[in-house]
Amino acid sequence: MRVLPVLCVLLLAAPAAAADRQVTFYLDGARVESEAVATRGYLEFPLPRGMAAGSLRIRPLQGASLARVEVAPVRPDRKVAVELAHLTERKEALADRLRALAVREEIFRAAAKSQSAKAPRKTKNNREPLDDIRKGTEFAIAQLEGVYRARRKAEGELKVLEARLSSLGEGGNAGESVARVWLAGKGGRVAVSYLHAGLKWTPCYDFRVTGGGEVEVVMNAVVPGTEKGTVVAVVPALLGEAAAEPPLAAAAGGLARIASFSSPLEDAQFTPFPQPAISFSFRNRSGKRLPPGEATCYRKGEYLGKTAFGGSLPGESRELACGKMPQPAR
Repeated sequence: MRVLPVLCVLLLAAPAAAADRQVTFYLDGARVESEAVATRGYLEFPLPRGMAAGSLRIRPLQGASLARVEVAPVRPDRKVAVELAHLTERKEALADRLRALAVREEIFRAAAKSQSAKAPRKTKNNREPLDDIRKGTEFAIAQLEGVYRARRKAEGELKVLEARLSSLGEGGNAGESVARVWLAGKGGRVAVSYLHAGLKWTPCYDFRVTGGGEVEVVMNAVVPGTEKGTVVAVVPALLGEAAAEPPLAAAAGGLARIASFSSPLEDAQFTPFPQPAISFSFRNRSGKRLPPGEATCYRKGEYLGKTAFGGSLPGESRELACGKMPQPAR
């Protein structure tokens, strides 16, 4: 497999050693590296809520010496904490309300069923038993309608409340932590690194069918956006396979070409009408596993749409269909 690194503009503008932050993306996570300076022998370094447990590493630089390291949760903003407490209390009250409504529903449902099952019997005091049964049934059904209205209202309020709770959790600092570092001496510089499971690159493919009976396969990496000034790299492997693959420089927020190869077309079928479409098989000649991802198809330069590629093992033959239109409903 030919590995083709793509240099980003950032790397051309400044050497990697001058960058304060670097993110290396893998298929199942990322390694985040940064440097920080201690003032008067102490510094605090914010850690995101997505940091993998036990992955924090702090290394002293330029003759500095670590004296003590602590990781503590960040206290939420006081106003946010008050609102969170109020919303949580209201959420619990709504949950109690819904449980009570469920009991009321069972009671009135049973009452309506009981009334409708009664056999009408005339007595001296009840000359119109059908009217009484009808009134009892209508009363039970009216109560059920009230229960349903109250439940719908409570569920709507609960949905709004949960959205607000989620917004406060994402926008605030809930779940975040901070690394507190003490150095031996008045100051110094440290390198901080950790793993983040929520950051990773996503595979996407270009399949270009040529007129010579071959298909050119290009695997790209879709890289998440990062903060300005971050050096971004991609490793075409899982975190556990990091030692086997060297990192490639990549453009943040764009595409990084990971690999490319050509394969003879097998069982190719081209349909020109009503719109061009093609199906074919190809063999993975890259020598490595191709992970699943989105595929974009071209034939003689013409775009034929996108499809899902399920991935393949080295040497494995896989079938791909591009440009197939959905069948109209009959």
